[in-house]
Amino acid sequence: MPSSIDLKFADGDYTFALPLPQINELQRKCDIGIGGLFGRVTKGCFLGPDGKEVFIDPGAGEFYALDLIETIRHGLIGGGKGVVNGEEIKVTPLIANKLVDAYVLGQPLRPSWEIAVSVLAACVMGYDPPKKDVPAQERAAEPTDTSTTP
Repeated sequence: MPSSIDLKFADGDYTFALPLPQINELQRKCDIGIGGLFGRVTKGCFLGPDGKEVFIDPGAGEFYALDLIETIRHGLIGGGKGVVNGEEIKVTPLIANKLVDAYVLGQPLRPSWEIAVSVLAACVMGYDPPKKDVPAQERAAEPTDTSTTP
């Protein structure tokens, strides 16, 4: 199960990941271990009855703004790539800083909270992307077993 996740963010779709170097830096900057950070950032987030939709209760949250900012920054650096206007780009620390400056700082915290929860959950628990539906044409072209068994 992968520990990275692709998310819509800023001006495109970006891969977020927290490999060990990013985890270490995130722990240092937020002054808490990855497990404690995960607990602090996810407090106030609840899965809906379908087990997929996430609801958040800002009044129950205990995160610090820095938790969200640094999780997104280090997730971008760890993921290292994105797709903007159909073109793949390399995400360097400089680009990650510019994205955070433009799309996180000075913005409402809720969207950043949702991204940080997703990035940390992928890191701690893994992420199994949903299976893509196979179009009917492709299913029809797949060989079928026509053998008969007694």
